[in-house]
Amino acid sequence: MKVLPFNSETLKEAVEILKKGGVVAHPADTCFGLTADLMNKKAVEKTQLIKGRGYKKPMSIMISVPEQLKIDNYVKLNDFGAFVTHKLFPSPVTLILPKGPMIPPHYFPDMNTVGLRVPLHDKTQDILLSFGGPLVTTSANCSGTALCFSHDEVAKNFKNSEFKPDLVFEGKLKENGKASTVLEIRKDHLHILRKGPLTASQLEAILGVSVKE
Repeated sequence: MKVLPFNSETLKEAVEILKKGGVVAHPADTCFGLTADLMNKKAVEKTQLIKGRGYKKPMSIMISVPEQLKIDNYVKLNDFGAFVTHKLFPSPVTLILPKGPMIPPHYFPDMNTVGLRVPLHDKTQDILLSFGGPLVTTSANCSGTALCFSHDEVAKNFKNSEFKPDLVFEGKLKENGKASTVLEIRKDHLHILRKGPLTASQLEAILGVSVKE
């Protein structure tokens, strides 16, 4: 488990690791996250092993800001869903939506939905842009332990674990942060499945529609 500063050279190294099926821990717009290649079945399984939880508990995926132009590849959107994604991305929210045609068969086949993120974080976007495709994402901590907000916390969290991230980027985030707000798009409103940085009232102000908890 390497711990390295974030720069152009280490970013190249991270991309090489991801393309070979490895897992990278990085600072994000909410907490430190684990990320791996969505299209690589072994990489998805490895991330679940590192996380230490059952294979049936899904992870979200994330795409870059430019990739939003191809959002229909990853999720199916009606007019209301398209309005919500346009208004909310990028931001610290995860939207639960029906799977699109580019979601691979190995990605939690028992589920017909996917959690989609477009992070509002420069380093996370750098990783996505340099990798050039969608990545799975989950918080960088062992299942059942507290969220991590620095590389030191990540290293400590996985110190005694059998499975570890291949690379951890250095960084420190605001302490006592929250994981992303998870939203399900209903017929004409949003339903919060997990509270996070954006509250119901903030979301209603942005969207002008009802948001229920």
